[in-house]
Amino acid sequence: MQVKNPQDFVTGLLFLALGIAAFYLGADYSMGTLQRPGSGVLPRLLAWALIAVGAILSLKSLAIEGPGLGNWQLRPLLLVPAATLAFALLVDRAGLVVAMLASMTLTALGTPETRWREFAIFTVIMLAIGVSMFIKLLGMPIEIWPVLPGLVR
Repeated sequence: MQVKNPQDFVTGLLFLALGIAAFYLGADYSMGTLQRPGSGVLPRLLAWALIAVGAILSLKSLAIEGPGLGNWQLRPLLLVPAATLAFALLVDRAGLVVAMLASMTLTALGTPETRWREFAIFTVIMLAIGVSMFIKLLGMPIEIWPVLPGLVR
């Protein structure tokens, strides 16, 4: 059988791989009961959803014509994962605001099409939403700003 839609085929394989990895990594989480679901329910549901979508996309790519893969750009390929890693490394040490700023800026640098005035407005809005949602509404134990040693919080 010949692949007629390489973009969907590669995307389907990526979703399949991520779903299988998520299923494997979350295998030790407790499923709980129907009355008291455990911490493994949502990861397992999301893993199955990724696997299903990946399988559907891969099968669809064999039947329906679509675009080729095209050219790969190195800058977004490097900077988008770097933004995710920066957020993960900074959120506990530097606080939510600094982690979000670093992450969004690295992502914006991934394309030459970024309009910096719009990016600044977007950043302010996203910071307000992030702090409001995660700190105020959900009460997550994340610092908003960096905590300097020796200062009382």
